[in-house]
Amino acid sequence: MNATAPGFYDQPTPEPDTSPRTEQTKPTPPQERGRLTVADRVVEKVAGHAVTLVTDAAAAPRRVLGVNVGEARPEAVASVHAQVRDEIASVQATIAVRWPMSVQKVAQAVRERIRSEVTTITGVRVDHVDVEVVSMTLPEAAGPRVI
Repeated sequence: MNATAPGFYDQPTPEPDTSPRTEQTKPTPPQERGRLTVADRVVEKVAGHAVTLVTDAAAAPRRVLGVNVGEARPEAVASVHAQVRDEIASVQATIAVRWPMSVQKVAQAVRERIRSEVTTITGVRVDHVDVEVVSMTLPEAAGPRVI
């Protein structure tokens, strides 16, 4: 290489940019960051699990042609259908209630628990919860009944 020819190392180095960067110091407003959409199925899963957290409620027994097949399933997730529109959900849950508990009280507890769990976990507000009680379960027998 010729010493008199200009080369890479002969180029002047650029001055560092010392101007303040206002674009990076200000956080982006939430409405410009993007959008979170929670699917109906996610709300259904959370609401179904919420039913298992209510002491006297259980997943309803399976039904064939309107007839119960089997028993209530306390540990199973309840059958739930949900519709989410603009971050507001409507939920329908099908449950069984333990005998001899008040159906009204258990249904109210299920409504409150579904609202609480769905809002806490997903951020979706629940405006309406329909609870369908299709079965009353018998408590587990502690032993033989003596008369």
